[in-house]
Amino acid sequence: MFTNKKLLSKREWIQKMVSVPSIELTPEEADQFLTYLIDQSVLKNNARIERMAKNEKLIRALGFGAGRFLKPAGTFVKATHAKTDFSQNKITLTSKKVKGCVPVYDDDLEDIGDGAAFKANLMKLVAAKIANELDEAAYISDTHDLGGFGDTDIRSIWDGWRYQITNSGEGKDYHNDVSGAAVVIDAEGAKIVEREVAAPYDFAFMYADALKQLDSMYKTVGLSALRFWNNDQITTDYMNSLAKRGTALGDSVITGKISPVYNTVPIVSCPLMPLTLDSAGVLDGNSGENYTDVLLTPGQNLIIGLQRELTIEADRNAAEDCTDMYYTMRACFAIENINACVLIKNLVVA
Repeated sequence: MFTNKKLLSKREWIQKMVSVPSIELTPEEADQFLTYLIDQSVLKNNARIERMAKNEKLIRALGFGAGRFLKPAGTFVKATHAKTDFSQNKITLTSKKVKGCVPVYDDDLEDIGDGAAFKANLMKLVAAKIANELDEAAYISDTHDLGGFGDTDIRSIWDGWRYQITNSGEGKDYHNDVSGAAVVIDAEGAKIVEREVAAPYDFAFMYADALKQLDSMYKTVGLSALRFWNNDQITTDYMNSLAKRGTALGDSVITGKISPVYNTVPIVSCPLMPLTLDSAGVLDGNSGENYTDVLLTPGQNLIIGLQRELTIEADRNAAEDCTDMYYTMRACFAIENINACVLIKNLVVA
């Protein structure tokens, strides 16, 4: 049974914060909060996380462009043969500020720890909420009013990975003169798995089309270094098709003995990847169209920049018996090598 004394001791950290308008987390606290956020995200271990000390950070991209690097020693001339493309292929991460509020209710204090653990547990709860929203924003955001996101929607302040990929062609915003553009495949309303109508009357997988279109240079490190990204319902469709086979593989899927992979490429299920895109890529744009995507790219090619400049503000809401916790942070999204991306668009769920 919790006494009033124990409950008050749990509120000590919040009470201190209420008395101070704004608290900037120490570098150690900020790092710990970002760790909680990353751990809660689907992107953990599948995207490249860049922790930023300032609101801008310059990183080098992987692409070296076309042409060979080595020349016969007797004919090598630095002025004409040195590979200078790499020095020009840079990405500037520029973080944008976002702010959110999570109410902490008095009745919930019993459930999130006591003493020193209270602060950590509270930060984990907040990080879980933020992680979900950043996962979605990382993929579908755009600053060009494509998705119709209003100015109060964080999805309007970044260009997410999908927009960057679909606008990487020659002459577009995200074309890379060094490595080239992404590959975009139009599924035209197909499912991730389709039964072929001609012999041998077997399943055809859209995953195979993406792998075939990915430049071979990105496969040299091994297919297990790649990732398929898609909504969890697409993963379910794929796994169900395997389970229907009267084989040892089908039995393994039913019993949960295998993880979702295609040709040794891990499949990352992202519940927040949209299922209601129209054929133009607009979220909920055409009520008669409900499409989704599959993205193939090397692991760590998708970048999330998270700045350590974090502030917390607390506001006691006596009427609701809670304390409103306001978090302010900075984030951004980028792709290291856009040529190493293959996007299948206009897929449908079975």
